[in-house]
Amino acid sequence: MEVVIGILGFIGDWLLFIFPLYQGQMELMESNSVFAKYQIKGHKPKNASLLEWMIPPLLFRRIKRTAGKAQINDLINNKEDFQSFYSFYNKGLAWYFVSYAGFLNGVCSTYELIIEKLALGRLGIAIFIVVSLLIFFAGHYFVSYLTSGKREKRFIKKMLPIVKNTINNKKQQ
Repeated sequence: MEVVIGILGFIGDWLLFIFPLYQGQMELMESNSVFAKYQIKGHKPKNASLLEWMIPPLLFRRIKRTAGKAQINDLINNKEDFQSFYSFYNKGLAWYFVSYAGFLNGVCSTYELIIEKLALGRLGIAIFIVVSLLIFFAGHYFVSYLTSGKREKRFIKKMLPIVKNTINNKKQQ
């Protein structure tokens, strides 16, 4: 029974890493949509790197660096847009901290499960490191997929037949 409880804790802790990370990324994407109005015309910003998503202040630093000072001043002078941008930025930052608390809990529960509950000995340390790194990078990849245009296109493709059926059913009535 202890192993089952350990597995459940392991799953729960890693979910507390992945989904707050997803929420944080969505919040930062929302702040970027507000900021996009103030970017230089014809200038397409490069996508954020994994490191910038992992450490949000780096992302904010890049945004400030790539935008002209005039655009930042325009954003700051428009109180409504600035409040919206700043609010989303802070929410995103808070979710990242929640996510990394989940990451630390995930590491602890992985250690507890592999080393203490399953008692794998020396091999357990290697398995612990591999599993922790694998889940960390898989979690980031999964979150990137969830917020990607590719997923959005798949979602629309799946929803299109449902919408068409609904419209056809309304016409028949």
